[in-house]
Amino acid sequence: MSYQTTPAFIKYCPNGWDDVRSHPAMAWMEKYTNMFDSRAAFDAPYSDWHTSDYTLHEANGITMSGGEAGWAALKDIYSPFSAHLHDPTFLVWWETGNGWEMIGQADMCANLAAPGGQKKKDRNGNEWDVIIPSAFHFEYVKDDGAKHDGMLLRRTEILADSGPAVVEMMKRGMLKPEELMK
Repeated sequence: MSYQTTPAFIKYCPNGWDDVRSHPAMAWMEKYTNMFDSRAAFDAPYSDWHTSDYTLHEANGITMSGGEAGWAALKDIYSPFSAHLHDPTFLVWWETGNGWEMIGQADMCANLAAPGGQKKKDRNGNEWDVIIPSAFHFEYVKDDGAKHDGMLLRRTEILADSGPAVVEMMKRGMLKPEELMK
């Protein structure tokens, strides 16, 4: 018996974005990720990068709908970090009727706003307070009016264990155990 299939790109990324940026969707994702990690556009409107119906699915099960609400919630998730970096390690992406979807793994590296703790090194030798293996699912849509390369982000699903960051935040006094029960 045969099954209908969709062609997909499957790529390990031992060199990070160098391994995938030749594809337009991944080139766009690299720009988006660099913007996000540098916080260069945190003051920009959601519509620079996201659709009006953008949906953020957080790792804790909360879903935020709408471009403005989703963009604000995404920035809030990363607010305890003074710096962060998403380093892709494995990506699978495929074309849809109006864009692309991607499921990917990345090391989410971050420094916390409060000093302390033992540093960990990423694959490039940079030191971080936490390095969390994470996975994400993205949906990109083509939009001729989009500010960046004719594409916008419609959906982000975060699949990550926040435990290592939470434990380190508690050790540094950034979070109290009773705050976890709110």
